[in-house]
Amino acid sequence: MKFSGSRITALALIALLMTGSGAVAAVVKFRADLTGGGEVPPVDSKGRGVVTATFDTASRQLTWGGTYSGLTGPVIGAHFHGPVSYVGRTSEQNAPIQVGTPGNLSSGFKSSTTITETQARDLLDGRWYFNIHTNAHQDGEIRGQVVLTGK
Repeated sequence: MKFSGSRITALALIALLMTGSGAVAAVVKFRADLTGGGEVPPVDSKGRGVVTATFDTASRQLTWGGTYSGLTGPVIGAHFHGPVSYVGRTSEQNAPIQVGTPGNLSSGFKSSTTITETQARDLLDGRWYFNIHTNAHQDGEIRGQVVLTGK
């Protein structure tokens, strides 16, 4: 099995988290590019979006924000979903909500929360995606795999 450099970095961070030593901490960056084609099954949408996130491995604090445009209507939900099997940069699976975005979901939304160790491992292992839901597409209008972009 061939792993990309980002994948190897994520696996190393998982190993650090699993040691529980707390000796090494990092702030890790992620990104998800959201499109209707990323939905499972794909959605015919002109919508596009981007979610960026940071994760502090010591505190397990996940902080994120996102922008979008071209959706069929107001956003009714914006969530991290997972875990899914890792299949390159996209997944052909749907998964339950892991972390939701509370409050105002207009473009330019921001939020943060502390996640569990299991959620942290799945996030670092590339097993989460971000999904934006609208009334016209309640299962999701635009979606993108959450990928590691660096430290």
